[in-house]
Amino acid sequence: MERFFSKAEQWQQDNILLRVTYSKARVGTITFSGRVIQISPDQKQLLFYNDDTKSVLNLELNAIDDVLPFEN
Repeated sequence: MERFFSKAEQWQQDNILLRVTYSKARVGTITFSGRVIQISPDQKQLLFYNDDTKSVLNLELNAIDDVLPFEN
């Protein structure tokens, strides 16, 4: 867990575009392209800026399925 948060901090500092996949109840799996804008390790949450919809998402760590740097 600690390793993930340190990697997320690096992505935030470098403003890396990420491909994020998460699960939402009654909807299923959702994937978007975005950037980490805030990390709350004590609350186990990440705040993302969704480049696709130009919105902000607050995701709990247990809802996130996959986070990878975006590749063209």
